[in-house]
Amino acid sequence: MNRYFSIFLLAFGAFLSLHAAEVTFDFSTADGITAMGYAVPQQSDGTNLVQAGPVTVGGVTLSATDGATPTRIWNSQGSFSLRIYVDGSVTLSVAEGSITAITVNAANTSNFDLIADVGDYSAAGAVGSWSGSATAVTLTHVGTKNAQVARIVVTTSGDSPEVDPEDPIDPNIFKLDSLQNLAALEEGTAFQFMSDVYVNYQWHENLWVMQLDAEGNAIAGIIYGDTGKEYRLGSVIPAGWTAVKSTFRSLVEATEPAHFANAKDILDEDMYSAFDCTGYVNYVADPEQGWTNYKVRFDGVRLSEIDNRGMFTIYSDEVDEDGTPFEATMTGFNKFGIDYPEEDPTELYSIEGMMSIYYGTMELFPISITSDPGTRLWKTLYAGEDGAQYKLNDTLYVVAASDAASGKLVYVTDNVDEVYYDLYADWGYAEWLPWYPDWIALDCSGDEAMFAALTAHQALKPGTVKGKLADRLTNPRLVLNSLPEPLDEDELPTLTLFKYDLSEDYLAALGHEVGQADGYFFYKEGKPYLCSEQDTVMVKLNFDYAPALEAEMAAKEAYHYGLLCVFTLDEPWEENNAYLPMRRIHATDEDYFTNYTLYPLAILSCAAVEEVVAGQQVVDVKYITPSGIVSQQPQDGVNIVVKTLSNGSTTTIKRVIK
Repeated sequence: MNRYFSIFLLAFGAFLSLHAAEVTFDFSTADGITAMGYAVPQQSDGTNLVQAGPVTVGGVTLSATDGATPTRIWNSQGSFSLRIYVDGSVTLSVAEGSITAITVNAANTSNFDLIADVGDYSAAGAVGSWSGSATAVTLTHVGTKNAQVARIVVTTSGDSPEVDPEDPIDPNIFKLDSLQNLAALEEGTAFQFMSDVYVNYQWHENLWVMQLDAEGNAIAGIIYGDTGKEYRLGSVIPAGWTAVKSTFRSLVEATEPAHFANAKDILDEDMYSAFDCTGYVNYVADPEQGWTNYKVRFDGVRLSEIDNRGMFTIYSDEVDEDGTPFEATMTGFNKFGIDYPEEDPTELYSIEGMMSIYYGTMELFPISITSDPGTRLWKTLYAGEDGAQYKLNDTLYVVAASDAASGKLVYVTDNVDEVYYDLYADWGYAEWLPWYPDWIALDCSGDEAMFAALTAHQALKPGTVKGKLADRLTNPRLVLNSLPEPLDEDELPTLTLFKYDLSEDYLAALGHEVGQADGYFFYKEGKPYLCSEQDTVMVKLNFDYAPALEAEMAAKEAYHYGLLCVFTLDEPWEENNAYLPMRRIHATDEDYFTNYTLYPLAILSCAAVEEVVAGQQVVDVKYITPSGIVSQQPQDGVNIVVKTLSNGSTTTIKRVIK
């Protein structure tokens, strides 16, 4: 349940008063740097203020821009200072009231040359002074090298977000500074909370708040009762409010709230967004893991058993530590009275809500339930989990089908030539990448009617192909939950089907891909193979033909075939690319081809002699004797070999003598 915010750390400090208030940003000591929320730099190193993001202390926000060198807090032999380089700047701003004075203390008077964008600024020795009235002031370094700043003191005036002075707080009340320690208080203990919190969700008299500890971890809590305030999501509630520790049916709450001030900041949405717990329903549902009062989101889950009290069950297909799939469940309760979807056991949903606990059982109070838009086929194949439910958000094209002992399988492709690869969270960018079409088999699980309906379609509508993923790393298939809907298109695209010519010693097919394989057909020790050469000791592929083709092919051993077939893998290839774990690879080891088995669907070409003429594939060969006898095999005497090419033309190649 811990979240580390690497971009924006919330700094806790003093807040505005009715009169002038001073806020100090101290860059000269490790304690001062920590109090602002910045990381203390190591020896001969710096903390980049632009990368760390803005910090807010006492209602004053400090942000920075880089100059010739990044604006940073520098550690020089244990001596700390803020260094602003040429054209670099710091901006001080307030959301309420105004800035009336700024004092800048230099750590080194050399190159201490700052200018302000508004108001009046001047420097005398080691002290720079600004006066005026503004909601934001930017100080820019214009001299050579860098300006070294020890501290900045900002004076503000404006409306007070403090506690109402007409309702003073008992100085003897217990002081609590962490939501994590609330449960340890004795029941009924009144306390004053001494740290800032921010609003994670508010509904009637329920106020869910979060606090960041010194390491940036989020700690959640709930305040129950009328605070007298309606807060926006992300609102920072100043320290000083009071409440009483209570426990309601195992839920620890802060009740009888009082002395709540106006919000002093509104945070970025990332601060109060839900924790993505997809695939971890079982973990979050365990009371011992401490997810009570956190906002969470689950994608790709199923909902059922919705009753008139608002109770329901969440189902999630997950995988345990040993890789064994199982079905996780969690109880839900419609506390906020949202509209629920019609119950559909085949549909997948995205659900976001607040976690709670009721008599020791974890419950989810949904904020929103939406139909899961589905996952792209390529993401399912490269990052999916066997045993999990998926809805494919692609137009899928039906290419072939097989009805055999292995099952009623319909082979489909997304036919894509590029994908949007999002690496923003890890690397800070996303890009379109060229891509090959991916393949998956839709498993009808012996359902004759479903199989017949699917094979009658040419294309399937996005979001209607739903099922459980299996055999992802070898021959991926989706065991269907329901019959997908057809997509009516006036004109279907040209589908990309790869042709693999074994004579070129090349094969890089995916499992359950449909394509063409060209090679020589032989029996070796009673087992059929498609080979790269007429010599069967060369590279060969395991072969398992459909019964309808067996008799025809068995009668033409040593012929060269072009076959429309399904490629299957016997063992998974290692995912050897950390940047993009491609399974479409080309290997050179001698066992590479033996990992494939071909399942032919149709004969595209058959010839006794394989040869390419003027770029055209030979599709048929006839032998003509001088007496005009035409056959598929050389006859006694001299034969003229006539080859029919794939473009429909013929050519005479040579004479043979038998």
